[in-house]
Amino acid sequence: MNLNRAIENTPHSAVAGYFGRAPEGAINLSLGEPLFQPPESVRNAYIEALSSGSSRYAPVQGLPELLEAVSSKLESENGIASKPGNVLITNGANEAIALAILSVVDRGDEVLICEPSFPAFSPLVRYCMGKHVPLVLKEENGFQPDLEELKNLINRRTKLMVLNTPHNPTGSVFSRETLKAVSEICRCYILVDEVYENLVYGKSHHSLASVAEGPEKVITVNSFSKTYCMCGYRLGYLHASADLIRSFVKLKLYISICSSTPVQMAGLAALQDKDFPAAARAEFRNRRDIMQRGFRMLGMPFVKPDGTFYIFPNISEWGNDREVHEIFLKAGVLTLPGRIFHENCGSNIRFSFVANPGDIMEAIARIEGVIS
Repeated sequence: MNLNRAIENTPHSAVAGYFGRAPEGAINLSLGEPLFQPPESVRNAYIEALSSGSSRYAPVQGLPELLEAVSSKLESENGIASKPGNVLITNGANEAIALAILSVVDRGDEVLICEPSFPAFSPLVRYCMGKHVPLVLKEENGFQPDLEELKNLINRRTKLMVLNTPHNPTGSVFSRETLKAVSEICRCYILVDEVYENLVYGKSHHSLASVAEGPEKVITVNSFSKTYCMCGYRLGYLHASADLIRSFVKLKLYISICSSTPVQMAGLAALQDKDFPAAARAEFRNRRDIMQRGFRMLGMPFVKPDGTFYIFPNISEWGNDREVHEIFLKAGVLTLPGRIFHENCGSNIRFSFVANPGDIMEAIARIEGVIS
């Protein structure tokens, strides 16, 4: 018996085939999650919520006190005009992305996606029977959007644009001027993934909704995972117009009912910690600098990452992305091939610098041994 045609036509994530491939003793530079513990206050809030019996269903949209705290954070830190009714608490950023795309995209709609990209966007568009239209971020342009190309791609069928800043997998950060220009060019909905907002080095993160020509068309996705090292808690949120939030809430009720009450209490504690994000950012910046020095020593060209905890170097001197991935894996270093993120990225590999400094230096030494 056949399944839903849309799900049959949705590919399995290519990322899954690379996780867990590291042999014993290998250094894992493929991870997309911090290895630090969340703040102690977050862990304590979670335990206290469990101990006090706070295990009942939460409101579908989210706990009122967390909606208020997120809304306040968006106004004070991101410059986004917000009220609690503009926020929806989700089970991580992935659910937020899914709710937005499944609610907005219809059969035949075109969706512009900045590529390379986090590999969840395109399959969801395909599931909706929409058409994925890539706006490729080119290495020679510092992995920044080409605004003239964007103008040429926009047409009457364009329903949604998806972008991510700070950008996974390249580490680029889009400027305020670029974001404003994107909002002026795109008269469609714009979904912006800002989960790496805290991990910016030497530049500033700007929220699209704070500079957009039409903020009511902007859907902002964010998460507690990267800023507070809470990946396993699965806590994220959406910000959008009240009308859109009502549609997202309707869909969330059928998919997950609500987000975990103890986890939401932990998220509330996280937002009250103003020191942890800066400390984590400083540590990641140090690890980025160590990896950059290693790449320069190896003669491996790269675009300097101004954000996230990824570097996307060009490895074409030694082969294509899959070949070089295997060479590095045999040397005991696990990375991710560039074509996981877009078919045009066969000359790049994604390295993560969440590993501790000693492991990063050892990984560079192992790579030197196989490419020198």
